[in-house]
Amino acid sequence: MIENIIPSKIETKQLYFQLADDLSADLLVQSFNYLPFIFISKFNTEKDYPDKVPLDGTTIDPTDIIYIKLHNSQFLPEIELYCDDSKGVLFNDFYPFDHDTLISIFVKSNSENTFPIRMDFRVTEHETMKVDDEKNVFKYLIKGILDVDDLYYTKYDLRKGTSFDVLKKLATDIKLGFSTNIQKSDDEMKWINPNNTYLNFIEDITKYAYVSDESFIWTFIDFNYNLNYIDINVELNEMIKNRETMSTNKQIVLEEKEENVLLYLTNNTAFKMTNHYINRFNLVNNSFRVNLEKSYKMKTTWYNNNENTVYKKFVNELKTDPDPDKLKVLLDEYSEIKCKNLNDDYFIGKLDTDNVHKNYFFTKMLNIYNLRALDKIKMIVTLNKLNFSITRFQTLRVEIYNPDDMFSTDANEKGPLDNLNTKLSGFWFVTGINYLYKRSGGVEQEIVLMRRDLNLEYGKGTGENDMRKEIPK
Repeated sequence: MIENIIPSKIETKQLYFQLADDLSADLLVQSFNYLPFIFISKFNTEKDYPDKVPLDGTTIDPTDIIYIKLHNSQFLPEIELYCDDSKGVLFNDFYPFDHDTLISIFVKSNSENTFPIRMDFRVTEHETMKVDDEKNVFKYLIKGILDVDDLYYTKYDLRKGTSFDVLKKLATDIKLGFSTNIQKSDDEMKWINPNNTYLNFIEDITKYAYVSDESFIWTFIDFNYNLNYIDINVELNEMIKNRETMSTNKQIVLEEKEENVLLYLTNNTAFKMTNHYINRFNLVNNSFRVNLEKSYKMKTTWYNNNENTVYKKFVNELKTDPDPDKLKVLLDEYSEIKCKNLNDDYFIGKLDTDNVHKNYFFTKMLNIYNLRALDKIKMIVTLNKLNFSITRFQTLRVEIYNPDDMFSTDANEKGPLDNLNTKLSGFWFVTGINYLYKRSGGVEQEIVLMRRDLNLEYGKGTGENDMRKEIPK
């Protein structure tokens, strides 16, 4: 399980609400239940505005927001705002110079037991579009990256230790928190940053981080300003092996009461009024293409300068709880292509063990190979009720039901809860979470899910169908 072992010390900007009276204040508070709060500000100096009082910031009127998208599916969280400007300030007073413009967001949690989202982003792109031939009507597309300046400073740096220790210390130095599911790594060396940004330095350390041959590593920064250092294979296996100890989620029910329920998602319409319900999804299975691109079997080769020796080692595709009666690994074990599609001589360089850890080259390929394997099946699901209990890099139970089909061979025998797709249902891995507000459609949560296997007997094990007992009356 991923645990936060060092809290973030990042201080977000204090927001100011432009209100005329108590009624305006009440309306603003109520609006938090339905849409994000957006604030644009500048870091002005007297030199910039010698004849004016520096402007601190302005709210974006909710009626001006066409859409907001909060991204967290890559290493860094990012924001995208597309809006009108009824106040007429984005083209003049708050037009960015370089590094002086901030876009702040607040998204209220729909549960007292989960944290809201409160983040600041530096504006990286400010696009102004005249959209009417006759009128001076402007629309604005504003994009930003996470406001942690230390990530973007370049520096010559040398740090000695394991990747675990070095990344934990780096996070502390730039006031980020640190979350992990790893106790220690086996990769002590001198990690050199040759005047790259700390952002590049963290990503470079991640490529060569090694815990064991049964692990592959990834890092990212979450919505709470924590650097996450994750052994993905641990997370892929943890919930599968502990099906009866599922995490709980606070479900929004009638009369604004909350109940403890299992954390899962489903397209079963019986759950349509809850934050478990999948409104839309896009499912892509590209297993064969991924297997061909990464090769069914790969053997890496490197040269050890110290020993004057060439080494070869197979890079294995790791498995999720390899039970042939439960899961179908999407890599044909007995096909001819697995034997003959072999990358037998992937040369990854010359190794000097005086400078790097002994698995330096091998672990890079181990990480790349298994991260690519995770992309065999990808599903992007959309919820129209936010579920803040879902976090990145956790294993999440998902139940997918087949569409109603009157021509199905056993359609007459199936009840409303028997049309379960047993192959696609099961445990999926959350790799991205994005929040989207659209003026025409309200708030949505987009969740990126991946897996490298299919189920054979989902729904037949003990306790696997408990969620069906929770259908609202």
